[in-house]
Amino acid sequence: MIHVLHGGVGMPEDWEKVLPHAQAWNLWEMLSIDERSLAEAGEIIARGSADGDTLVGYSMGGRIALHAILSGQCRWKEAVIISAHPGLRDGKAERLKSDAAWAELATSDWPAFIREWNSQSVLSGPEPDWPDRAALESRQEEVSRSFRCWSLGAQEDLRPYLSRIECPVRWIVGEEDEKFLSLAREVVPLIPKATLEVIPATGHRVPWSVGFNLADL
Repeated sequence: MIHVLHGGVGMPEDWEKVLPHAQAWNLWEMLSIDERSLAEAGEIIARGSADGDTLVGYSMGGRIALHAILSGQCRWKEAVIISAHPGLRDGKAERLKSDAAWAELATSDWPAFIREWNSQSVLSGPEPDWPDRAALESRQEEVSRSFRCWSLGAQEDLRPYLSRIECPVRWIVGEEDEKFLSLAREVVPLIPKATLEVIPATGHRVPWSVGFNLADL
């Protein structure tokens, strides 16, 4: 079984065209009742999987995937981490403040939130062929909560623990995603069985880029 985790302001349906045979987790369901940490979310994913499964996480989903792997609750066959951050070393207070502002905007003005979110330089490029983000408005409370519970500022720096990962890891990043490419080159050597795949002429939203194919999973 292949398990896929969507990104921030993402939906399980985002994966339907790129990995239609995978089990797409709805991460918002974990925040519909109470506030869970990234580590708790990772444990839920791991406990809901079986030894020998493959885990794929994009962006925020990639951060949760790292926690799922490090939880030790599942012996994964392979992990695919796409456009993900291992955690901040500093600047956490600033990031928490920034994400609190995103959380407020998500609940106060959803259309403005989506416009501002998509205007970020890291997300530049053609709009992916995926469901309209307006469909997420019914989960805006959970999306808002994710900016508090799953803020990069709330995440522990995972670099000191990456050497514990035993499964093979494919760390994928777009060539034009300079920030995350730099991070990938830093952290991949810390993982014993990791390989770095840089996708040419591609930005942050790698799985939905023209010419990129995850069908070999």
